[in-house]
Amino acid sequence: MEEKQILSEIEKQERQLSTYWRNLHWRVCAVLAAGTAAAEILLFFVLNAAALISCTVPEYLLRYIAVPTLINATLVLGCRRLINTRHWEETKKDGLVSLTMTLLCFVITVIHGAFSSVYMMFVLPTLLTTLYERKRLTVVIAATGMALCVLSAFMPSWDPDKIVTAYYFSDILICLMVQAGTLAACWELLEFQRRRQQISRRRDAERISLEREVSHDALTGVGSRIALNRCFEELETERDYTLVLLDLDDFKQINDQLGHLSGDEVLRYVGKLLNETPEFMHAYRFGGDEFCLVLKQPQSEEPEVMLRRLQNQFSQRMMDLFPQFPMTLSLGIHRQQPGESALQCFRHADEALYAAKG
Repeated sequence: MEEKQILSEIEKQERQLSTYWRNLHWRVCAVLAAGTAAAEILLFFVLNAAALISCTVPEYLLRYIAVPTLINATLVLGCRRLINTRHWEETKKDGLVSLTMTLLCFVITVIHGAFSSVYMMFVLPTLLTTLYERKRLTVVIAATGMALCVLSAFMPSWDPDKIVTAYYFSDILICLMVQAGTLAACWELLEFQRRRQQISRRRDAERISLEREVSHDALTGVGSRIALNRCFEELETERDYTLVLLDLDDFKQINDQLGHLSGDEVLRYVGKLLNETPEFMHAYRFGGDEFCLVLKQPQSEEPEVMLRRLQNQFSQRMMDLFPQFPMTLSLGIHRQQPGESALQCFRHADEALYAAKG
C-alpha cells in the first residue's frame, strides 16, 4: 500500500509537469498563428510597394490574410476551449494541442504551396510531442503530418503562383524523408527518456520513502522527533500557537509486567487517537511514551474539548485491555506568548506536564 501511494504521488507530479507543458505548447500554437498573420501583413506591404502582387489587392487580402487568419484563430481558440473542459482526459488534451499545431502547419502549406520549403514545418509538431513522452502520440502526429503534407502537395492549388514540376515533387519527397527521419530519431529519444524515467522514478520512490521514514514514527504513525525539530524551526516565524505535551501515566508498569508487546499496543492506540485529530493539531512522538501536539488555532474552544475526549477514550480503552493496570494521560499545555521562542514555549509546556503528573 505504501509503494502504491508513493507511485501515485510521483505520477501526480508528472501529470502536473505534463499539464504545464501542454499549456506552453498551446502558447506556441498561438504564437505560430499570430506570427503567420503578422508575416502575411508585412509581406503584403513589401510586395505591394514592389508591385509584385499578381492579383488584385482585395483578392490578396482575402486569400492570404483574412481566410488563413480566421482559420488559424478558430483552431487556436477552439483548442483552448476544449483543453479547459474538465471531463476530457489529460491524454486527449495533449493529443488535441499536438493536432492543432499540425493543422496550423497544414494551413500554412496550403496557403503558401509555391514555396516547397514550408513543408518542412510538419517536423515541428512531431518534435514537440516528444516532451509528453508517449510514443503512440508521436507516431500519430508524425503520420498525420506526412499525410497532410502529401494532401497539400496534390490538392488544387490555393496559391496561383504555385508551379508543379518534377523538381517540386522531388522537394516534397525530400520533406517526407526528413519527416520519417525525424520520427525515427524521436522514437529513439523517447526510448531513452523511458529508461531514464524508470531510473528517476526509482530514485524518487526511494527518496519519498526515506523522507516518510524519517519524518514519521514507525510504531505510532505520528510525526517523529526529527519532524518535530523541523516544526519548531517553522514555528520561529509564527505566532499565536499552543503546545501540548502528552505523557502516559504508569506506562512503565505495562512494559515491566506485561511485556513490550503490550506496551507497543498501547502506543499504537495513542497514535491512532492522535492521527484522528483535526488538521490544525499536528502530533509528534519525541520520547518513549511522550508526545507533543502543536495547535495552530489556540483561540478555538474545540481543542480543549478534543483533548478531554482523547483522555476519556484512552482511559476507557486501557480499562478494557488492562483492567489490572488502569492508565491515564497527563497533559501539559502552554500558549505561546509574544516574543517567546518555540523552545521556551516547549519548556513551559513541559513544566505544566510535570505539574499535572504531580
